[in-house]
Amino acid sequence: MSLPFGLLGLLSYNDSTGYDLTRMFEDSLNNFWHAQSSQIYRELKRMEEQGLVSSRSIIQDGRPNKRLYSITGDGRRELARWLGEGRLEYENPHFSMLMRVFFGADAPEATLALLKACKNQCENIIEANCAKNQKSIESYSSLINNGRERSKYWAMTLDLSIREAKATIEWAESCITQIEEEVAK
Repeated sequence: MSLPFGLLGLLSYNDSTGYDLTRMFEDSLNNFWHAQSSQIYRELKRMEEQGLVSSRSIIQDGRPNKRLYSITGDGRRELARWLGEGRLEYENPHFSMLMRVFFGADAPEATLALLKACKNQCENIIEANCAKNQKSIESYSSLINNGRERSKYWAMTLDLSIREAKATIEWAESCITQIEEEVAK
């Protein structure tokens, strides 16, 4: 997936400012796709040049003006094309951590530290991010068109993130045990 499709998807819910899109990204897509606000604004400009989104300035009294972005007909067609593509990017992901574990026999202590850090990171993902994302799903579902129906799909992505984190914790614990037993010999 690339950033433009995430932005088109969010704009298909409601017209939004760059600030609102950044916040929505953090509150929803962040469990599987991260984007910084600078990337989002840069991409919105590029997408507007391509005719996928349009924007208009909103004048505010006593505050800086803001830009409100809308998905165009071309943007909706491009989003629909991408959704129907059917290309699965899950086929051959690149995980540098797994490459390091694969060659870990040459540095068992470093591999052990890596696995413990991985386990801790996954526990933190479950504790912090997943709870936050669940709250976001509930709050956004009342704000967007067909929010209740759409939020089911958001919840599906969160569920996978939780399951992956739990499976990774279980895997890391197993690997840690194996390495600790090996080092103890």
